[in-house]
Amino acid sequence: MSRKKRAGNKNAVLIKVALIVIFAILSFLKLPALFGGGFSFYAFDVGQADAFLFRLPGGENVLVDVGSRRSSQALVSRLRNLGVRQIDLAVATHPHEDHIGGMAEVIRAFPVKRFWDSGYNHGSEVQSSMLRAIRDRGVVFERPKAGHKEDFGEVRIEVVAPVREIRGTESDANNNSLVLRVVYGDVAFLMTGDMETAQRRSIEKFPRAAVLKLAHHGASNGTDERILREVSPDLVILSYGEGNSYGHPHRETTDLIARFNLRSRATKDGEIKITTDGHTLKVYRRH
Repeated sequence: MSRKKRAGNKNAVLIKVALIVIFAILSFLKLPALFGGGFSFYAFDVGQADAFLFRLPGGENVLVDVGSRRSSQALVSRLRNLGVRQIDLAVATHPHEDHIGGMAEVIRAFPVKRFWDSGYNHGSEVQSSMLRAIRDRGVVFERPKAGHKEDFGEVRIEVVAPVREIRGTESDANNNSLVLRVVYGDVAFLMTGDMETAQRRSIEKFPRAAVLKLAHHGASNGTDERILREVSPDLVILSYGEGNSYGHPHRETTDLIARFNLRSRATKDGEIKITTDGHTLKVYRRH
């Protein structure tokens, strides 16, 4: 073998070794965003209901509400199409059918590692069905309260509410919603369930968030000037079905959005996807 050929082979080996070392370092540093990972948020079009998915940089899937029983099969299919094979954390913000109706089916369709519940006992058949599925599948069941913080790799999830149990309102289930702040880098999402006036008053100060999921499908009792001022969102998400019998979103809410000059997206126009590198947001629409 000539000296020139031996030198070429040696250089090829060195390049291969260098590539292996670089790949190992990147894997150790957990930088999946360089290989198609990153942080994604989905607001699903499930009609007059709520269903959201966070896909975290470490590969974890966090599901917040699942919509009604009627849309459960479509949601399971959509999650599978997105490549979801496991739910690392499932969250029920509160036990109304339009938020947890499809939860039992989702739990049967995917391995679920942990479950966060608002802690409010509604006593409905749909809640009982959900709790049976959690028990039967051996899912770790938790009821975190305001102040709880937990890291999922590079992402922190903070519990903003419930601060305390609220009773005697027009809708106690709504006013005991599990309210979460999901933080990645400089970007935060505030997920408010169906929180109404009484629960907003129980929160001393709302944290800043770039994306605010407006409470109670845009109902007038779900949003006020104070929350918009304190959260100071760059984008608000409304989850509701077109032509719904509740008249959501209410005129008072849309007027507030206009007054604060806020960008908004609604699930009634189709699925919403948001990606972020922890600094900026990119918003997409799937019809």
